[in-house]
Amino acid sequence: MSPPAAVQHGEKDGEEEDGFYTCFKIHFKCPTIPDLLAATSLPYYWGALNKYQADILLLGRPDGTFLLRNSSQDGCAFAVTFRRRGRTRHARVQYRGQHFSFHWGSFHSPSIRHLLEHYNDPRSCTFFEPLLSMPLNRTNPLSLQELCRATINAAIPHERIGQLPIPKAMKEYLWEYHYTETFPGTEEE
Repeated sequence: MSPPAAVQHGEKDGEEEDGFYTCFKIHFKCPTIPDLLAATSLPYYWGALNKYQADILLLGRPDGTFLLRNSSQDGCAFAVTFRRRGRTRHARVQYRGQHFSFHWGSFHSPSIRHLLEHYNDPRSCTFFEPLLSMPLNRTNPLSLQELCRATINAAIPHERIGQLPIPKAMKEYLWEYHYTETFPGTEEE
């Protein structure tokens, strides 16, 4: 008997007992990030940038300036940091049903690029929506680690990372960036 789906890609910590392994890390529904490889080609994708670093980069920039970065929130693949009405704001990007959307938005897109392009016209953005008209491009290339993770992410299902013939530290790095999919009716309002 194999381990349940929730722990198939965890590392073995203990002895097998009744066909199950004791795991130090359990991932419940942790798919790879859709469109991550495509995002790495976007000049305004900054990768592993936290919201405070993004705030500093956008400080004093005009309304409509934005960047795309990794989200640290479960249930969100990416986050967009943008300037709107003289303030820096952050919006989570979710991926559900094979489409990207903002967590509050009604517009859905099969690609991250198309989602962001939808919000670049001030005439089509409501008062509460982000205006994404001026991308802030990276000043440095993405790291080789980030590019390799995106490439592996596009080629290997997340649950098969544990089967790769690579060192444990590399597997941990690959497992580190995923999103935990939330299911309808489980989100707290």
